[in-house]
Amino acid sequence: MSNSIITKIKKITNSTYLDFIGLAIVLAASLTLGYHNTEIDFTFQGTKYVFFLGYVSIVNTGFSMIGNRLVTKKNNFGNLITTCNTFLSGSIDYLLGNAGAILTYPVSFIGNYLVFKAWKKSQILRSIDFIFYRNILLGFFFSILLNYIAFKYIAQTPIDWKLFFAIAIPAGITFGGTFNTARMYPDNWFLWQFYNLTKIIQNILLMNVANVAKYAFYFFNAIMGYITWNDDKKAQL
Repeated sequence: MSNSIITKIKKITNSTYLDFIGLAIVLAASLTLGYHNTEIDFTFQGTKYVFFLGYVSIVNTGFSMIGNRLVTKKNNFGNLITTCNTFLSGSIDYLLGNAGAILTYPVSFIGNYLVFKAWKKSQILRSIDFIFYRNILLGFFFSILLNYIAFKYIAQTPIDWKLFFAIAIPAGITFGGTFNTARMYPDNWFLWQFYNLTKIIQNILLMNVANVAKYAFYFFNAIMGYITWNDDKKAQL
């Protein structure tokens, strides 16, 4: 790839208008999917209330996109947003029936916070090493273990193995990717690309066009992130 093309890609990657495009896509997808209609009824001190979970979920999705884009641009504030966003995501997932969220999201929360702390100390882009693969294995280990505990002992219902792996595998990729983000491997973007690709295929099979568009943008952003970070790594040698 020529230097002029790489320069143009890096300019797009670090642009602000791509942030707004991504935000518009995820918000449009959320509204199209009807997330704003999700409500939870509950009673407190004898009075019935309605919690508009859908609107909170849409706000959460927006912050997720902003955090992702800032991290792509190597802005550490994105990791802080992602850390806060993880707490909200976990709460929403648990309320929507993901029993494993009560154990898995604290790991993501701690992991994202440690990424934030690590970037404050150093932003050196690294080549793949043993730690890269170790982090991926640790990610899947924690995901499978914690989800099994949650499904087996917290949910207190027979394990739905299809649901278990549908939750545990993406969580494993997320854990591994988060652990590796702390060390700023450009190749870590391939892990996120794999995650986004599986979500794209999943939603194509479900004929969910809105989610296909959302994860297609994330996939595109991961490609841009890899090219930009990889070129920046060469420049620091």
